[in-house]
Amino acid sequence: MKIVHNKLPRFQVHILFEYIVMYVWMLFVIFPFAWMISLSFRETKAVYKNLFFQSIEEITFNNYVYLFKGEFPYRHIQVFFLNALKNSVVVTVVSVICILVVSLLAGYAFSKIKFTGRDALFYFLLAGMMVPVQVIMLPLFRIVKIVGIQNSLLSVIFPYIALGIPLSTFLFTGFFKNLPNALIEAAKIEGASNFKTLMKIALPLSGPVIGANLIFQFMFTWNEFPLALVLLSRANLYTLPLEITKVQGQYMTPWNIVATAVMAAIIPVIVVYLIFQKQFISGLTSGAIKE
Repeated sequence: MKIVHNKLPRFQVHILFEYIVMYVWMLFVIFPFAWMISLSFRETKAVYKNLFFQSIEEITFNNYVYLFKGEFPYRHIQVFFLNALKNSVVVTVVSVICILVVSLLAGYAFSKIKFTGRDALFYFLLAGMMVPVQVIMLPLFRIVKIVGIQNSLLSVIFPYIALGIPLSTFLFTGFFKNLPNALIEAAKIEGASNFKTLMKIALPLSGPVIGANLIFQFMFTWNEFPLALVLLSRANLYTLPLEITKVQGQYMTPWNIVATAVMAAIIPVIVVYLIFQKQFISGLTSGAIKE
C-alpha cells in the first residue's frame, strides 16, 4: 500500500508567499493613515497619552469645526484653511488644464505629424523630466522677480505647467502612436486637417490617457511644497501644503491639528482618483502594446 504525501504544490507556496508580503505591506501602509485619522478626532491633551483611542469619549469633531473657522483654542493657532483651499484649487485647476491642452497637442504632433527635428525636439522635451526641482529653484525665483509676478499665484502656476508638460507629453505620445494609422489616413483622405483629425478622431479615444495625466498632474500640483515655499512670499497666497506647516511649533507640535488639516486636504485627491481610477489604470498600459 502506497503512502500519499500531501505536499503543497510549488506554485501555491509562491502564491501564498506573495499574499503574505502583500498583506504585510498593506498593514505597513495603512497604519500611518489610520493613526492620522485617529489623531484628527482627538484633543491635543489626549494625543500624547496613547497611540489610539482608549474610549469612545475621546472622539471629537471639534478639530474640523475649528479648522473651518480658522482658529484652534490650543495656543490660539490660526489656520486659514478655506483661503489656502481656494488658492490650491485655482493653482491646480489652471495648471492641470493648461498642461493637458499643451501636452495633447504636442503628443499628437510628435506621434502623427512628420516635421524636421521632431525626434530631437521630443527628446529635448523629455530631458525636462530629469531636472530636479531643487536645481531650478533659484533661477525660477529670479525669473519670477524679473517678470514681476512674485506677488501672485502666477508665480507657481507657470512653473507647474512647465514641469508637468514633459511627462504628460510622453504619455500622450505613447498613446497616439498606438492608434491605428488607418483612422488618421482615412480622415485626411476626407480632407480633414490635422487639428480636425485630432479633435474628431484622436480626442474621443483619449479618455484613458487623459485620466492618467489628470491624476498625475493633479497630485503633483496639489501636494507640491518646495517651489511654493520659495515662490509664494505672501501669507494670503499660501497653498494647502504651506498653510499646514504653519501649525508646527519650534518646541512642540500639536499633531492632532496637523492631522486634521492633512485629512481635509487629502479628500479632494481621493475624490479625483476615485472618479478617474479606471482611466488611470488603462492609461498607464495604453502604450504598452505596439501596433
